[in-house]
Amino acid sequence: MTSSGKGLAPFVGLQPFRREDVARFHGRDDEIRELTERWQNHRLTVLHGPPGVGKTSLVAAGVLPRLDLSRYDVLSVGGVRPPPFVPAAVIPEGGDPHAFALLAAWSPYENPIRFAGLTISSYLRWHHWSPDHRPIMAVLDQADEVFTAFRRPSRGHSQLLDQLSDALSATEEDLPLRLLVVVGDEQLESLRRHDGLRSHLARGASFRLGPLSREAALEACRRPLEAAGHVFEPGADETFADRLRGEGAAPAATVEPLHLQLACTALWDSVRDRSAPIGAGDLVDVDDVLGSFTRRMVHEVARDHFRGDTDKLVALLRPIARQDDTCEELPQPVAQALTERHVLRASEKCRYEMPGRLVEPFLRRAVAVPAARVADRLAVAAAALHKGWFDIAERYARDEIGQRPDNRTRARAESLLGDLAYLRDDVDSALEHYRAAARHYDATPGSEQIVATHLTAIGTILLDRGAYQDAVSQLESAARRSREPAIRTELAWALWYVGRESGAVDVLDSAMRQSGERPEILRARGEILSDLARPERALKDLRKVEPHEQPSTQAAYALALALSGDVRKAVEAVPRLDVDSDAATLLRAARVMKEAGRDSEASRLACRARDSRGRRPLPPQLTAAADRLIGTA
Repeated sequence: MTSSGKGLAPFVGLQPFRREDVARFHGRDDEIRELTERWQNHRLTVLHGPPGVGKTSLVAAGVLPRLDLSRYDVLSVGGVRPPPFVPAAVIPEGGDPHAFALLAAWSPYENPIRFAGLTISSYLRWHHWSPDHRPIMAVLDQADEVFTAFRRPSRGHSQLLDQLSDALSATEEDLPLRLLVVVGDEQLESLRRHDGLRSHLARGASFRLGPLSREAALEACRRPLEAAGHVFEPGADETFADRLRGEGAAPAATVEPLHLQLACTALWDSVRDRSAPIGAGDLVDVDDVLGSFTRRMVHEVARDHFRGDTDKLVALLRPIARQDDTCEELPQPVAQALTERHVLRASEKCRYEMPGRLVEPFLRRAVAVPAARVADRLAVAAAALHKGWFDIAERYARDEIGQRPDNRTRARAESLLGDLAYLRDDVDSALEHYRAAARHYDATPGSEQIVATHLTAIGTILLDRGAYQDAVSQLESAARRSREPAIRTELAWALWYVGRESGAVDVLDSAMRQSGERPEILRARGEILSDLARPERALKDLRKVEPHEQPSTQAAYALALALSGDVRKAVEAVPRLDVDSDAATLLRAARVMKEAGRDSEASRLACRARDSRGRRPLPPQLTAAADRLIGTA
């Protein structure tokens, strides 16, 4: 058999398998069958296992291609990494950036900004409703990042999980959701401890993925090579599988999928242009391959966290590899980076350990590895920003700007620096970098939507700072460039803040005519109409977006009920108020209490609303309304 060496390589190496790699994915037939069955038959299924075992690959290349699209509404695989080209500042107050990222990933062909402010339940109801109630098959991959990634504001890890729990609590007729959560063993208990998910987990299904058996490893190695036109001599494939398991006194019973991919990729590179069968003498040295991989990963982590001092990191890792009692605790970001690169994993003895198959190559093989270079500084910067490693993110973004890149690359770097400043609460610097990003994107053909998104971020920050007229100017410019409902909704709120209430309603009316009755438009118009004491129109809008998931909408609905005369029901509809309640929600609740004759409570809530130090205070006209309530107590 011959192979030209061209076309799709038979192995994926370090990258996880994707959906289009189904023809190259082998050795997991039993796991595919079992996981598919559990996912189809349970509202919640949890796939867990150690890092590098192939959880993402099993879902993408194993399970998803086998789902019948005529029976299921299958969403794209979702995660919590933020979508590119969307500034952090567009996430509304009270919104969860993890939930926003998940919705954007579930709908990768739509402009992500349209999901700002949507909850998971409202997204599923409005974007994936089907008359035949087909089950919605949704995946949250790499759910570990819910617990490890940075989020502003820092509120623990519950908001996304709360929203998932709410969606799972809906009836089958309302939301026929089948959720698959993919998480590492290390964070499995964190998931189980969530109050809202605990009952769903008890009723759901759990599936643990382990390494490949020897037979499965043989299949995963042999079949892709055969498809590429290569075969092993008798027994050579078994020898190769045994080398993957380790040839010491106690070889492992299983094979790590990542190690197999690395070794098979190296084997393919050595034989791809040959036509003869692969013999034992053609096999690559697996220890060399694994040693090179380990040292390369260590170089990368040292480059980012130790300013390139690889010797220092190697000295810290040697006792961990040997599992010495004196092993030193690694800084958490360093340990996290090494775990993500599959050099370390959780351990009870030293908290972390090196996978057994990597220990000997790391300790005994002096593998020469070139200095770690950065192929894409901005990708490294974005990944570091996602984890909250701000110094690393800033260093790489500024290094990229120092290379005098083209406009689009410079714009991306400026946008990342804007996100960094915003997440550090340095809004002056955030505005400066977002404006620079908008200018450079504006000089790049085909970037109108991205410019509009950055102008929206600028307008949002200006609103938060009380610069209402400047915010209107920026958002009007954004709306001229893009007809996205989320941008027009933010413009409407800016007009409302400057006292142009009728203009705000007109903008929302226009957005409704262009985009239909989208929930974010209905909700915003209903809230504004409620504040304007137009209860009939407000109730008409707000009843179309029930159940109300946001406190501001619940309070607007309660106010509209009170103003229409149904005071008893209005008082019952007031949301639970706490220290995080925003000013508008507090004032609406105060107005409800005034209608109910509870003047002292109305005054107290109005005082809280007026003095709120939340992200967005009351606009002038509503501050006057709060003062009137306080004065009549």
